[in-house]
Amino acid sequence: MNALRDDVTALLAGDGERLADPYPIWNRLRDEIPVWKKGDVVILSRHEQVRELLGDNNILYSRQGTKTSARYERATREFSPHGGAAFGRVLDQEFHQLVRMDPPDHPRVRKAVQPPFSARSLAREMQSKVTERVDRNLASLAAGGGEADFKKFAYSLPLQVLGDLLGIPIDDLDMVHSWAQKIAENKFNADSERAAIEADEAYRQLMAYIDVLVARQRASGSETGLVAALLDSEKSGAVSHEEAMAMVALMIFAGHETTSNLLAIGLLELLRHPDQWDRLVAEPERVPAAVEELLRFVTPAHFLPYVAKESREIDSVPVEAGDTVIGVLAAANRDPAVFGRADELDIERPDSRAHVSLGLGPHFCLGAGLARMEATALFGAVVRGFPGARLVEADLRWGGRSLRTPLAMPIRLMG
Repeated sequence: MNALRDDVTALLAGDGERLADPYPIWNRLRDEIPVWKKGDVVILSRHEQVRELLGDNNILYSRQGTKTSARYERATREFSPHGGAAFGRVLDQEFHQLVRMDPPDHPRVRKAVQPPFSARSLAREMQSKVTERVDRNLASLAAGGGEADFKKFAYSLPLQVLGDLLGIPIDDLDMVHSWAQKIAENKFNADSERAAIEADEAYRQLMAYIDVLVARQRASGSETGLVAALLDSEKSGAVSHEEAMAMVALMIFAGHETTSNLLAIGLLELLRHPDQWDRLVAEPERVPAAVEELLRFVTPAHFLPYVAKESREIDSVPVEAGDTVIGVLAAANRDPAVFGRADELDIERPDSRAHVSLGLGPHFCLGAGLARMEATALFGAVVRGFPGARLVEADLRWGGRSLRTPLAMPIRLMG
């Protein structure tokens, strides 16, 4: 049992060796300690409990309250004065973002930014752009001899689509990505002072860039759909300036890092399962169903933190008000109580959509439609154009925390 606890602690901290195959650890946690109390942190891993956590609307759990959780307050005390101040500024930035809001702020801000993400708006504004980006990038990979680091591709495609969505010039995307990566490495961090300091500097540069980007679009009248909606909402008083800019920052992060993981690890798992790959090649119309199964099997974000609003017990385990409560989505998505043969990739699985990767209820992922659009376009183009695609290296190095990701992923594209 102590070995399992050590493994889980190391996974939460981003241990590279364990990240290579974290699912046996998450499965053991769910099966052996489904509610684990570790000081002022409670970890939930069963599907039923994670669903309750994700779908809760500020009744039992708070997102905004995480800022004052015992875990974050302890980090602030234990870091140096410089590190603690940086950590506090990062929290200030993140708690202006939609994903960290509770009612009444959350429904107010979400209503303001929802229209550009409707299925009709995405089909009208983004479908042709996504398809064009996919085709152009794959053609460039093929022209380079067919062997390439698909991790870089999986980063660049969502970043380019994000540029289209937000009006970010193509020459600025690498710079924006470097900031997003530093912020990603710090996500849900409460133990690394270095990561907090680097994220603080990345946020400083990113927010200054966003101010200039939005001001330039406002002055020229060339706002994209999302930026225009935010500016209209700010003008009407529906959202504050800080909330509008934080929404742009959230899209740069959430619209990029998680989708990149889905694309890279999704293709990796398809190529690791030749029977599933061959089925897709033979029947490419199954790609949308495959995307749902990959969302379950891969789980782009492995865990998410909340804070308990009140003291209670979960399966006889005491949870105190102020405790950080972490839901392990990667364990919930392989819960055998919900999914038959849960550790098998099956693109014909009838219950894939029971996954929790995109959240639930009021906090269902705002960009879910765009992520699905990108994944469907990419996997469809690869199975049709490069049915002989193969991995070059089987053993990969991994990084991240909740956002587990390969550091490189060499593949060979073959027709």
